[in-house]
Amino acid sequence: MMHRLKAAYLEISGVCNARCPYCLSGRYRTPGGGFIDVDLFQRILERLKELQIIDQIPMLGLYNWGEPFLHPRLDELVAITNRMEVPYAFSTNASVVPRIDETFINGLSLLIFSMPGFSPHSYERIHGFRFETIRENIETIVGRARSAGYRGIFRIHYHVYQFNMGEIAPCREFAKRLGIELELHYAILNHWDHLWAYIDDTLPYPMLKEVSQDLFNFRLRELVPEGAETYRCPQYDLLAIDERADVLLCCQVPGGDPYVAGNLLRDDIEDIQRRRMRSGVCARCIGRGMARYLNTSLEFPSLNGQTGPSLARRLYRKIRSRF
Repeated sequence: MMHRLKAAYLEISGVCNARCPYCLSGRYRTPGGGFIDVDLFQRILERLKELQIIDQIPMLGLYNWGEPFLHPRLDELVAITNRMEVPYAFSTNASVVPRIDETFINGLSLLIFSMPGFSPHSYERIHGFRFETIRENIETIVGRARSAGYRGIFRIHYHVYQFNMGEIAPCREFAKRLGIELELHYAILNHWDHLWAYIDDTLPYPMLKEVSQDLFNFRLRELVPEGAETYRCPQYDLLAIDERADVLLCCQVPGGDPYVAGNLLRDDIEDIQRRRMRSGVCARCIGRGMARYLNTSLEFPSLNGQTGPSLARRLYRKIRSRF
């Protein structure tokens, strides 16, 4: 019997329109991502129900690396999710305002806005969007969802860079005015290949210079010790499924070989989990201490002396019945 899972993510959009220089789906994205097929989406949900995974988790994250609101048939996906009574969550860069009605909010339990700052300068530097448009879109999404009857959680995940710390206070006021939560997280080097190049001292100098000027990577060295083989990666307690129904080794890796443990619809789930536990990619990640870094790296000391939740706690600490 497979051990109980604490979270599951289903990528409905392997496409993102942001140009983040440090994200796997940003400026240096690997081509080939697409939108999940509607029929495949339903089959995946049926399989998750059959495996009783839906019963184990508070809600299903309909996102991973991509921007979910770009999906051209989002309404149909939401309708299927509601019909199957699957609670769900979205994380969005707020560049697109979807159609928001009673169907959209019916099973919605959490909506996260991912923000790289709170100024035109920060948005030009990271996402590449017009900041005023994003701010207006967030206000529109929150207002329409509440008008449609949504009473769940809105939350801003504010990614803290060296250059945007002075923007935290106005973002806090913005969140307070809208009555939504604000969480602070360190922005990290979130591109698998670039992260390993940084650790192995092979990252090209121009990129290394950019990283040193933008990110708080002093924490990376202290969190990546050698000899961490006994660390149990909390990623084993979640399931990350891409838009082709492939189960990834974890939510941090790119798609394709050698990062796929199997296909949810074709392979036995127990075999998939065993492949994850025995993966050479995972063994290297754990042995070098990278797994420990990736699961604790987002923690940021907040202004009131408390700490923002790490990735590991974000996987486990679900809302008061939440994600």
